[in-house]
Amino acid sequence: MTEGAQDETPEKRRVLEDVLDEVLSFNFRSLRTLRDIFLRPAAVCRAFLAGDRHSYTPTMRVWFGVLTWMFVLSLIWGGWGEIIWRASGDGAGFADALREGRRDIDAVRDAISTMAALLYVPIEALLMLPGVFALTAMRKGAGFLKATQCYFVPVTASSVSSTLVLMLSVVWPGILQWGMVLNMGVFVLIAGPVIRAGFADGWPGTIGKTLALALVVLGLSMMARITTLLISIVWALSEVPPVS
Repeated sequence: MTEGAQDETPEKRRVLEDVLDEVLSFNFRSLRTLRDIFLRPAAVCRAFLAGDRHSYTPTMRVWFGVLTWMFVLSLIWGGWGEIIWRASGDGAGFADALREGRRDIDAVRDAISTMAALLYVPIEALLMLPGVFALTAMRKGAGFLKATQCYFVPVTASSVSSTLVLMLSVVWPGILQWGMVLNMGVFVLIAGPVIRAGFADGWPGTIGKTLALALVVLGLSMMARITTLLISIVWALSEVPPVS
């Protein structure tokens, strides 16, 4: 085993321990990291690229914490299935198809929400990897772990935006249909300084790479939502038989 591989193994172990710890709690350093993700994203990026593990909590850890709180809040609104349903315009034409198939709409929606609550976070997390690889490719020698922490700076900001949209939907349900646009806007605003700080030379490269990364993340987010909903629908239809 090379010296670099030996150094990276303890680092991976520390990241995993941080992630597991953050699912259960937010500490002061995590809150400071969350603040600087919005106020000083370039500084957060430079700290991780420099190997500074003391100034900020690993951003992947903070992202898991935000996602955990988002999941808890989603239960108040009926779960991820219900949220995705509402965001798509109350299921578009799906309700009509259910009536044609003589299935109980409420029972199907409940089944969709149950399965989506189990699937959405793991699918979303799994589909983060292509985005990390895309950012890693923008700077040779940055290192996968350092690029991962930089990648989760704008991703965490976007997750906070999603949480706020979720809360606002209580008084303005229609905002859910604009949620993806708002979240991607936040992602671009935070990703720009991150790209400029460590992954591009000059503003033309910064703008081009920021837009490229945003398109990758947008595609992955849509894929996560569609995959979750399709699997949940298939499962719900298998669980709720037609009314005889």
